[in-house]
Amino acid sequence: MVENFEIKDEQNRSIRGIINRPGISDKIPCIIFCHGFMGNKLGHNFMFVKMARTLEKLNIASIRFDFMGSGESDGDFKDVTISSEVEDCKKVLQFVSSLDYIDKGNINILGFSMGATIAVVIASTYTNIIKNSILMSAGFNMYDIFISEATGDRLYEFLEKGYINFENNILSEKAIEDAFNYRVFDYLKDMQGNTLIVHGTEDKSVHPLYAKKIQQLLGGRAKLKFIKGSDHCYSNPEYYEELVKQIVKFVKAYIL
Repeated sequence: MVENFEIKDEQNRSIRGIINRPGISDKIPCIIFCHGFMGNKLGHNFMFVKMARTLEKLNIASIRFDFMGSGESDGDFKDVTISSEVEDCKKVLQFVSSLDYIDKGNINILGFSMGATIAVVIASTYTNIIKNSILMSAGFNMYDIFISEATGDRLYEFLEKGYINFENNILSEKAIEDAFNYRVFDYLKDMQGNTLIVHGTEDKSVHPLYAKKIQQLLGGRAKLKFIKGSDHCYSNPEYYEELVKQIVKFVKAYIL
């Protein structure tokens, strides 16, 4: 069963999303999906869509949405920051908590790349709501990714205009400063429940050692799985199948 939803913010702008849920009468556990930088609720190669359908067969609801400035949601990409996406996710969490068919004691969160940063901030802030977390290719190095684009002519563009043209999207000085100010690793100490960390060994965007450090800081509550040969987006069917296998295994152990 698929449902669309729309959440209004204080400026009457809309966050738009979609829910995949099983058609059962019992209260349903759910997972909120947080997409990556310049991504959307479909996921790379429809990764999130396929995951949602898999979870639906396990009687788990998936809540997917576009952050403001991305996908079908309102707003401009030039205004996107880690902080703005945290605020968007807070609104989605509040919305999900109001749904009568959702099991309020079994709300979980999944984040991909920069979305994993958002997921960690939310999970550590709302420990009374978020039960478990899944971190895929966790982008804890967004500041480094952003400033790596400020080279050559782009550096002059940034110094003169205060932004970088990032794949035909405007990456603002505000976004870079906001990423610099986030100490994402510090949020890990407040996280509760169990966490699955999945990372490709050939990830060129986020070094796999970030995943190892996350596991070390979370301790025994964290399960780390490296997918040998995988890139950042699990773009090979073999890598994606292993990713889903690990998620399903985690779901059966800690959510169902």
